[in-house]
Amino acid sequence: MRRAPESLEGTARRASPSGLRAFSASGYFDRSHPTTDRPPMKLTLSRHPVRLAPPGLVLGLLTATATADVVILHNGDRLTGTVLRQEDGQLQLETHYAGTLSIDWEEVRECRLDEPATVLLEDNKVVEVAAMRRDQGRLRLQAPDADAPMTVAAERVEVVNPEPWELGRGHRLSGAVNAGLQDSRGNSTSTELDLDFNLSYRRRWDEFESFGQLDYDTTRGTKTTEQWSLRNKYIRRLPHTAWYGAVWLRFRHDRFADLRLRTIIGPGLGYQLQESEDTRLSVELGPVHIREDYYDQNDLDHWGPGLFMDYEQDLLGDRVQLYLNGMGFTTISGDSLDIWNSWAGLRIPLVGGFVSSIEYEVDYDSSPAEGAKTTDETLRLKMGYQW
Repeated sequence: MRRAPESLEGTARRASPSGLRAFSASGYFDRSHPTTDRPPMKLTLSRHPVRLAPPGLVLGLLTATATADVVILHNGDRLTGTVLRQEDGQLQLETHYAGTLSIDWEEVRECRLDEPATVLLEDNKVVEVAAMRRDQGRLRLQAPDADAPMTVAAERVEVVNPEPWELGRGHRLSGAVNAGLQDSRGNSTSTELDLDFNLSYRRRWDEFESFGQLDYDTTRGTKTTEQWSLRNKYIRRLPHTAWYGAVWLRFRHDRFADLRLRTIIGPGLGYQLQESEDTRLSVELGPVHIREDYYDQNDLDHWGPGLFMDYEQDLLGDRVQLYLNGMGFTTISGDSLDIWNSWAGLRIPLVGGFVSSIEYEVDYDSSPAEGAKTTDETLRLKMGYQW
């Protein structure tokens, strides 16, 4: 009599000797007990073939991992990507899985770089490193061709991957141009033109800033506003400190305030209260000379202390920028004069470098020309381009 073919479960029973475990689609079954104690388990075989990843994809993933920088934290976490920069206690790591990460530099134990990086030390020494390792408050900088690492205090590392201008090689130039134009016809006929620009040039410790503004309005062919201003400042930063020296040179013209030209000049001492990725705040104080040249009254000269302030804050990431610039002066010689001029606004980056802004300006003069008001207030809506 022919023996019936064995079922898969029977085969599985004999293939699993006592004391071993076999795996089924539903989990493990234990053969450490006699088979007579429990019903036999069924072993189910999948009919779906196993699909292997394409060799090109696997090779690409391995290559991407092999060529990435590796950042190891004190808690043992490992992050891979591209080290962009380290400055002001933050390490910027660009990743393909989470964008650009900002990592507390104190939490980094080690950096292994796929390609050598430039490190700028506080004494202006520049070194090329292939790896960096923190050891009890000191950093071991391993050069690509050195047998032993260079050990420095952690605070001596000023920037990792500095820009050329920070090394004194070339410069950084940035700026913006904004315009507002309104032309009305009908019951009210008026034309308004507002233009302004700002320019910043920096080379290592030296910086020059310039801002210009023009307001020109007409109503029914009659000029109603004619004013312009130009503000220039030279800055010499002191190495490895928040202090810096400054020189101001400002001009202002306002035909309807009888002011042909106001000139402000003077040196000052500045302090960078905060400078981070999203916040910048500085104040400057120094002696100022003001010369006021009028159309219809006597010219005046004033001496006194001047206070200058610049503040910028990124909001909602970098989608909105808040800014406030101000200048105050009070005379200590000659005729009494108090001046306060400030600009506060919100700047919204659009696309391709274009921006829109809303700005509020207050210009206070305690001793204006005869017939002129002490305070001018202006609200502006602007469109522009920055680089």
